[in-house]
Amino acid sequence: MIYIYQTESSHKILDLEYLQTNINVSKMKILVVDDSKSIRMLVAECLKTLGHEVCFSENGEECLQFVANQSVDLILMDVEMPHLNGVEATKAIREIKKDDWFPIVFLTTKSDDDSFANGILAGGDAYLLKPLNALRLQLTVIAMERIYLMRQTLFSTQQQLQKANFELERLSLFDQLTGLANRRNFDATLERQFAWARRSKSPLSLIMCDVDFFKSFNDSYGHQQGDDCLSQVAAAIGAQARRPIDLACRYGGEEFSVILPETDLQGARVVAELIRASVFARQMPHMGSKVADRVSISLGLATYVGQFQNTSQLIKAADDALYRAKDHGRNRVEFAQ
Repeated sequence: MIYIYQTESSHKILDLEYLQTNINVSKMKILVVDDSKSIRMLVAECLKTLGHEVCFSENGEECLQFVANQSVDLILMDVEMPHLNGVEATKAIREIKKDDWFPIVFLTTKSDDDSFANGILAGGDAYLLKPLNALRLQLTVIAMERIYLMRQTLFSTQQQLQKANFELERLSLFDQLTGLANRRNFDATLERQFAWARRSKSPLSLIMCDVDFFKSFNDSYGHQQGDDCLSQVAAAIGAQARRPIDLACRYGGEEFSVILPETDLQGARVVAELIRASVFARQMPHMGSKVADRVSISLGLATYVGQFQNTSQLIKAADDALYRAKDHGRNRVEFAQ
């Protein structure tokens, strides 16, 4: 069907068959703002053939309310409206939607340069003179659709970029092999939790773990099996860091750590023993071990209750306890006195 709208001369409206054959049309949400019902209806009739969703506002105030609460891809804005005219409404829209630029086309009877300049500088993108030329209205909407498509492409690119940045951030904070927090994450988290423990006068416990005779394991079974062993040990350790504030980390090589905020020595000893038993219960064969026929770990822990000046002292205390666990036979838990 071809619709006809009379202006100073007769103009055909682009019909659906022509659009499907010659123009790739994307459906937009178009807001028509005009205090004249007849203009709103005529514009809607012109846009029907283009297949867009059309919404209406009778004045500038309604338009601002609509834009504040709903998404919109294009606004056809009457300039001469009472109370809040189209130029003022456009300025307000650009303030509300600072980070989302969608085209605004003014519908006006004014063709002088000052009116044109005021509208463009206020944030408008194009002008259509009244009485409206139906064909030019349609073609202007098609032109504005290019901005819509650019917005869609930009939005998609931004989403992809955010996803890539999130993945990069994740990779920068977590160990690729085990999925546990990495050394960078450990350092930053321990500093933050140490500062909090000092301010709040709450305990902070740190567990350091080392796989017993891991070099012998690699020599006996190969590096691929060694990686699998580390992954299983990491899973056992991570399963015991149950609270959101706990952080299980791969400290380096075959060494792991667990940061336990607001956890006293007694609570940390329970967690450490659960970790030791969990690893041992996995029954991973280890013929190179001098302590058992399976993979085991040694653990040392220290609890800050105001005695350390910095995280380095806390780490050293937990490390010293770990070395004592190794000296005393391995597959055991020792704690800093």
